[in-house]
Amino acid sequence: MEQTPSSDQIAVAEKEFCDAFRRDYPFWWLTTLLVPLLSAIVLCLVVGFTGGVVQLHKVLLTAAATFFFFGKFVILGSSPLKLFALVVYMDVMTGMLLVFHAGFLFRIPYLGSRLLVVARDSQQLLAGHPWVRRATFVGITLFVMFPLAATGAVGAAIFGRLLGMSRVSTFLAICLGSIMGCGVMVSGSVLIDQYIGRENPILTIGGVAVILSLILLLNYRYRKMKKTPADPVAPER
Repeated sequence: MEQTPSSDQIAVAEKEFCDAFRRDYPFWWLTTLLVPLLSAIVLCLVVGFTGGVVQLHKVLLTAAATFFFFGKFVILGSSPLKLFALVVYMDVMTGMLLVFHAGFLFRIPYLGSRLLVVARDSQQLLAGHPWVRRATFVGITLFVMFPLAATGAVGAAIFGRLLGMSRVSTFLAICLGSIMGCGVMVSGSVLIDQYIGRENPILTIGGVAVILSLILLLNYRYRKMKKTPADPVAPER
């Protein structure tokens, strides 16, 4: 039985990769670090200038709600195509940062410790569900498609590391999973408009209640999956 690496061991391994990546591929190291940060600034400026402060505030609140609670379910609301673009963008940029710069992010106060908790949770989930290990690229893609805020690009980036996948393959799986998962939610939004409608307030409230119940149920199942006992998995070196 392989020994489960500690959070400190995971952090050290990621730091070693980040340092080597910066030394051997300085252009790509800088590109993958700056693109998420600069694109987020540009996006905020564009929204602020074209839609005003109120619209920018709305986009930022939607992004926060998506990341911390609603996940891909947010696309079932109004403006599904815009929300599709926002969620895919968030997944891709988060994946880029974590796949190539987890070692740097782990050292940021408060944020780093929280990401290490996700790393440990990911390890537990992998240990209890070996089919993800066998599926590798497909498993990561399906994991990102899962519509919870607790999963997505953050967990997938860690999974790729634990599975021994290349950084490029992990990043591509995150991109593909995000597009497919968000596409399913856009289809769901179209079905809601076609067969239910959004004009009836009773149906709207009922729909929100159903979605919230699904989110809570899936989060509960996700927590139970992480607690499933199994042989630990050690990350590839």
